[in-house]
Amino acid sequence: MSALMRTPRIGSRRLVAVIGLLAILMVGLAACRGFFGQAPIAILWIDGGGDTEAPVTITFDISDSNDPDGTIASFDLDFGDGSTHASGADVSVPIVHEYTDEGTYQVVLTVTDNDGRIGMTNRTVTIGPVMITFATDRALGDYDIYRMKADGTDEAAVYDSADDELFPDLVRVTRDRIAFAGEDGTSWNIWTMTVDGTGRSQLTVQTASNQIQPSWSSDADMIAYASNAAQTPSTTTWEIYTMAADGTSQTKLTSQSPYWAIAPAYSPVSDDLLFVSNKGSSGGSSIWLREEDGTTTEIYDPGVGGRAGDASPVLAGLGTALDLPAGAGISRPVWSPDGTKIAFSRQRSTGEIDIYVMDADGTNAETLEDYVDSLGSTNPNITTDYDEYCPYWLEDDSGIVFVRDDGAGDVQIYKVEFATGSVTQLTETGSNISPASKD
Repeated sequence: MSALMRTPRIGSRRLVAVIGLLAILMVGLAACRGFFGQAPIAILWIDGGGDTEAPVTITFDISDSNDPDGTIASFDLDFGDGSTHASGADVSVPIVHEYTDEGTYQVVLTVTDNDGRIGMTNRTVTIGPVMITFATDRALGDYDIYRMKADGTDEAAVYDSADDELFPDLVRVTRDRIAFAGEDGTSWNIWTMTVDGTGRSQLTVQTASNQIQPSWSSDADMIAYASNAAQTPSTTTWEIYTMAADGTSQTKLTSQSPYWAIAPAYSPVSDDLLFVSNKGSSGGSSIWLREEDGTTTEIYDPGVGGRAGDASPVLAGLGTALDLPAGAGISRPVWSPDGTKIAFSRQRSTGEIDIYVMDADGTNAETLEDYVDSLGSTNPNITTDYDEYCPYWLEDDSGIVFVRDDGAGDVQIYKVEFATGSVTQLTETGSNISPASKD
């Protein structure tokens, strides 16, 4: 046999050594798989439901995070606002976090796989300031819809037309649409539009009657409003109606006739509905509650000579009269963000109008000043000899906004802060009424 055809021979000891070395290498490679393997992939989706104004609840979805050659062993989610991180091992469960302050936040997701390798990604969350929507006649003498920050800055028109627009109410959940009442020289109807004034849509067409005071339901599927359409029109027969958010399925909800019902206000947490009526009242009007099951009861009567809920002047000088019932006004009761309290205006027998707060069942009514004082604030100075009405409870539960009328034509919006009891004037130009927002 030639040398070219000879096969080298490996001794048995050498063969064992080679096999042993290969085994060691295999074990080493297995032990170091994380070194040679792929890092996990962090994937973060953010959903604020279209809401951008503080406070905002954000849902974080990290379920698409994965490891190409293993499994996700743990995750850490830094919300970027200095709060406690979210962490765990199950990436399939959505994570919910509330941002309470305006700002831009960098959210960082870190995932770790079973080999100890990490993957990271980040997203930016931008939260806008608490906003107040209101009506003012500062431009051309007619009322228009404006918005401003909760500190009174950055006032700007949302919709300024040659006609009057009143009673703005910001849609719950997303706060991206406003319902309002607008007149056309003949009657008042309910409209909606975006918060920048675009996408206007007329929901009611009742040319012989008035539809006013829209209120969004907690899920934004329905709108309640007051209408005198039953008598087409009548200044005495007003009832509460509801309709779908697109204006369909218009339905009369109350039957207070021959008495009247106005000023509906949906609860932020249920389909319970407040309204104001003179039925059964020992004064001019009282506050009623229609529960989800249809049960309707009077929950607060101010007593002889008093008015509750709607207590406030009837606006004069409008292009089309509101034709409100005798003794009724433009104010309405409002809920606290958690639905446990109600703020409302009450006219006393002595004539002045003040803001009151009570429990949601109508008990424990007290002046706004006494309520703020009970929260531990120092020397609140809210109740004056002037009229205070049109309350609105700030969505972040930091205070209540209201209208003060000095009787000399100066009608401005004020805010009281629960933490300090301090009262701040927010507007200075024109007459400003109906502050509103998510609640």
